[in-house]
Amino acid sequence: MKPIHIDSMYGVVIHRDFTPLFVDEKYAQLFGFESAQEVMNLSSLFDIIDPKYHQIAQQAYNDVMQGKETPKVRSYVNQNTQGRIFSVLTVDHVVEWQGSPALQITVIDMSTIDQANQQILDQEQKYKDLIWHSLQGILVHRDFKPLMVNPAFVDLVKANSVAEVMALDSFMCLIPEYNQTNARNLYQQLISKELTSTNDVVENICFDGQTRYFQLFESVIDWGGLPAIQTSIIDVTEKYHLERQIEYQASHDDLTGLFNRRAITEKLNQKIIDSDTCSEICLLIDIDDFKWINDQFGHASGDEVIVRFANLCKKAVGESGIVGRWSGEEFIVFLSNHSLKQAKAIAATILKKCELEVYQFSDHHHVVTASIGISQCQSTSCNIESLIQTADKNMYQAKQQGKNQIVSPED
Repeated sequence: MKPIHIDSMYGVVIHRDFTPLFVDEKYAQLFGFESAQEVMNLSSLFDIIDPKYHQIAQQAYNDVMQGKETPKVRSYVNQNTQGRIFSVLTVDHVVEWQGSPALQITVIDMSTIDQANQQILDQEQKYKDLIWHSLQGILVHRDFKPLMVNPAFVDLVKANSVAEVMALDSFMCLIPEYNQTNARNLYQQLISKELTSTNDVVENICFDGQTRYFQLFESVIDWGGLPAIQTSIIDVTEKYHLERQIEYQASHDDLTGLFNRRAITEKLNQKIIDSDTCSEICLLIDIDDFKWINDQFGHASGDEVIVRFANLCKKAVGESGIVGRWSGEEFIVFLSNHSLKQAKAIAATILKKCELEVYQFSDHHHVVTASIGISQCQSTSCNIESLIQTADKNMYQAKQQGKNQIVSPED
């Protein structure tokens, strides 16, 4: 049996808005040019990109350069100057070029790999040899019964051996219960050719009992004359947790763990878009004399008040609404499907709990109070900005009336 030889060629180009800044010779050869200088003479790289990919390429460039999307691997079909059509993988990342950001693209000619893949499909044994030695975890199954697993898959799912995985009647035991129905549905869609492939990040329970996250690529193949599913997996557990951490930090206040201003505004606006009716009530809460606490006892004491007050608000509101830190010593609560009477009762609970929350600063006991303004959406429409402004106005009225009280639309 002859070994499968895959000879990929890759080249590098650096551009700014598709104007070439640097091109290496291999990139030029890929596209049928005699030299890199010929590519540098192009007014735009769009001249050598299939027009149907122009919009996609431009959007990808904009998203990466603006930080909306992380650099990634992409696939395209190109035609060189001699008319040869070839598929490529591109790997992009932002670099600094002469003091300004630019995009570096590494282009890999995948034509020979495409041809090799076709040969693999025609010769099952060669295909098995290739996937057996793949660094990606690969599983072939039919109705979740393993037909073949490679050593890399065994390592990734923390099994002891290929035999241990193959002994399973079904690897459904590795899929969390909440996702098993979805997994069955995707299997049926692949087998019935409703889907040609899937690409998802999924949670799995490994043989050691630990939960890990995998990038899952699935497609239908012929195995022994019958359709089966080929699954390739890459462990992305660290990446998954890092992304969740970044998402959390972007939407939550560092000190209190409450939603921050941006996140709570987005949630409310989306909620109004998704809802046919509007029933939002807003409570804007300001801790009384907070500056005095900071000035008298220091910022550490102020932080303690903020954290304990945030927990107090969360407990008072519970599952009834959304609680966020609006700014400094200001907190905001949004309640859906509540009457004004119910909202005032929650506000009164917050003030009552404040009276019972005792702080010890400089060997003296202190009680913190708060002023609360309440506003309510109109029955037919709701503007979040106006709702907050009205609550803010009522809160300042509560301050002017002596603090430690509630002002609502009825007052």
